[in-house]
Amino acid sequence: MSNKDLSIYIHYPFCKSKCPYCDFNSHVRDQVNYDQFLESYEKELEFFYNKTDHNKVKTIFFGGGTPSLMPISLVDGILKKISQLWQIDENCEITLEANPTSSESAKFKDLKNIGINRLSIGIQALDDKDLKFLGREHSSLEAIHTIENAAKTFDNFSFDLIYARPNQSLQKWEKELETAINFGTKHLSLYQLTIEKGTKFFSQFSRGEFQMPDENLAAEFYDLTNEITAKSGFENYEISNYCRQNYSCKHNLVYWQGGDYIGIGAGAHSRVYFKSKTERKAIFMIHEPNLWLKKVSEKCVGIQKIEKISETELLEELILMGLRLNQGIDDHIFLNHFNKNLKELIDFDKLKNLKEQGYLEVAANNIKITKQGRILTNSIIKEVLKYV
Repeated sequence: MSNKDLSIYIHYPFCKSKCPYCDFNSHVRDQVNYDQFLESYEKELEFFYNKTDHNKVKTIFFGGGTPSLMPISLVDGILKKISQLWQIDENCEITLEANPTSSESAKFKDLKNIGINRLSIGIQALDDKDLKFLGREHSSLEAIHTIENAAKTFDNFSFDLIYARPNQSLQKWEKELETAINFGTKHLSLYQLTIEKGTKFFSQFSRGEFQMPDENLAAEFYDLTNEITAKSGFENYEISNYCRQNYSCKHNLVYWQGGDYIGIGAGAHSRVYFKSKTERKAIFMIHEPNLWLKKVSEKCVGIQKIEKISETELLEELILMGLRLNQGIDDHIFLNHFNKNLKELIDFDKLKNLKEQGYLEVAANNIKITKQGRILTNSIIKEVLKYV
């Protein structure tokens, strides 16, 4: 059974435009009824408050879509509702995702004043040509101004960059990443460009409109990224996430370490235990914003489906998520959910091969992927899951 801490994810499903690489639940709308959205968010928060049993909220994350498009009154209203229902931990990390446009950047001080204490900015590139290719609406100069504004307003801010882009050289990426680090951020999310089904890029790539770096070059990009960040004092604490000491994203660690979280809004999902229930629930909200609003107005919650997570599924999920972390998976996560330690759940003898190949470190109460194995994380996780 999970602990008494809770994390809350708020999904704001709208963007100014749809990026060609994006497979998230985001929609473009000319007009949004913010009062209706606030009322719907409040109803879902009440639903989960009545269904779950938690003492404290330890992280809140506004994701999207583009939450920085939300008016301050909407963000404030949601935070007020959360604080009316739950006790908010005094060290609660409250993150909001933002885009680098001047209108959104102008809101930073107001966001801080209502309780946001961490920003995550979708920069994606510091090269104008590549920004255009990625379908971003900002220029590299706007990106730089936004980062500088964030640094003046927030001690804790992060930004995303996408690398291994078509025609990008290792030398260009090295320069771009070093520029990014020099802005003084304490957290970076650095993703290799991937082509996801259902995106505009998937169709373009299928038609041969652009080429992606081959596997060997992609591996070189990853190694270079780790080399530059390590040299600058960043820890690669999760496959795509890098931070200075004590600045990891607490909210994302909840996902990776099997904590309880609820997802509010169209397309959000939750992993949580209901009161007096022994099995964990996976809950998925309706994706389409108007259909979600309609369902919430009728039923006070916009759930599309609720699934019970079996013990085997939960174990697999915890391993799949936890092995992405630099520190790997520990006994305490499994004792928390199953009242059993790692050795009772995984056949350690079967991991001998991965250990001998130098891909896995296996201790009595911890399993983690080695530095050498990080590039093969997905394959190693598949291998470990065979012995559950």
